[in-house]
Amino acid sequence: MSTSAAFVDPTAFTRALEAVRSDASDTKWLVIGHPEGVPDQLELQGSGSDVDELREVLDDGKTQYALVRMEETIDLSVTIKFAYINWMGPDVGFAVRGRYGVLEGSIRSYLDPTHTSIRATKLEETTPEYIAEQIGQQSGQISKVRDDVDSRLGAASNTPQRPKGEAPKVSLQGVGVDVADNIQDVLLELRNSESEVNCVGLHYPENNVKKGLEVLHIGNHGIGSLSEFFNEDSVVFALVRVVDIVDEIPTVKFAQIKWVGDRVKPMTKAKIATQSGEINRILGSTHVAIVASHRNEVTERAVMDRIMAASGSRKVVG
Repeated sequence: MSTSAAFVDPTAFTRALEAVRSDASDTKWLVIGHPEGVPDQLELQGSGSDVDELREVLDDGKTQYALVRMEETIDLSVTIKFAYINWMGPDVGFAVRGRYGVLEGSIRSYLDPTHTSIRATKLEETTPEYIAEQIGQQSGQISKVRDDVDSRLGAASNTPQRPKGEAPKVSLQGVGVDVADNIQDVLLELRNSESEVNCVGLHYPENNVKKGLEVLHIGNHGIGSLSEFFNEDSVVFALVRVVDIVDEIPTVKFAQIKWVGDRVKPMTKAKIATQSGEINRILGSTHVAIVASHRNEVTERAVMDRIMAASGSRKVVG
C-alpha cells in the first residue's frame, strides 16, 4: 500500500494554498480530499473567505483535510495563525480510517507548517469558535505576554520592573518535547529588555526530533544573524525581540518564527507539526507568529512589516 498521495490537479491546489497563506487575500480556508475515495489521490474540494462555510464542504462519509487561517489578538496586536484539521466523518468505517491513516503524514506535509492541529469527527469541532479556542490553548494565550514585555522603554511606570533574568518562568517539563537544560535561561535572557541578546534560534540536531530541542544560535544582531541557518533542508524555531515605534514611543515586541525548509522530509514535517503546541509553549506568547519556508519571509524588513502591521504603526494604503 502506498504511503503517499498526490494531487490530480496540483495547480488548483497551489493557487488555493497561496491564497490562504497570503495576508493580502480574503481566502481563509481550503479543504482537500480523495477523489472518489481513491486513497493515493488528492483534489481541492473547496475554499472560501468565511470559515463558517467550511462545514458545508465536509462530508459525513469522507476523510478530508483543511487548512484555516485565523486571527489571534495578543496585547491588542493581531497575529495570523494557521490550523490544520483532519476531518474523519462519523460514517467512515474503521477499516477505511486505517487505510487513510497511513497517508496522513504525506498529506499533512502539503499543508504544514501550522500552529495547531485538530482531529474532528463532529461539525462542532470545526466552527470558528472551536478553532480559535484550540489556537489559544496551543499558543499559551491563556497567560499573556509578561506585563513588561510591551512596556515603553524609558517611560515611567507604576508597575514594578522585574530584575534582570526574572521574567515569569514556564516549566518546560512534561510538554512532550525533550529540551536542553539551558533553553529556558537563554529565552529568559532574551525576554529581558536590558539584555543585548535579541535573537535566539532553536533546532533539532540533524532534524531528528528524538534528539530533543537544542540552542542553535544566540545573537544580538536580530533576525539577520539567523539567515545562514535558514536552509531548504533545515528546521529552525526562533524568538526575536525588536523595538516598534508606537505613537512616537519605542515599544518592545516579540516575533516567533517557525522555519521549515521546502526540502525537509514529509515525515519530519509531520512529526514536527504534532509538537507545534509544545514549541509555542516553550517560546512563549509573542506579538506575531511567522511560518516560513522562503528567505524573503524572514528578512529584518519582512519581520518588522509584520510587527508594524499587527500593532497599527504601519499605515497601509488601499
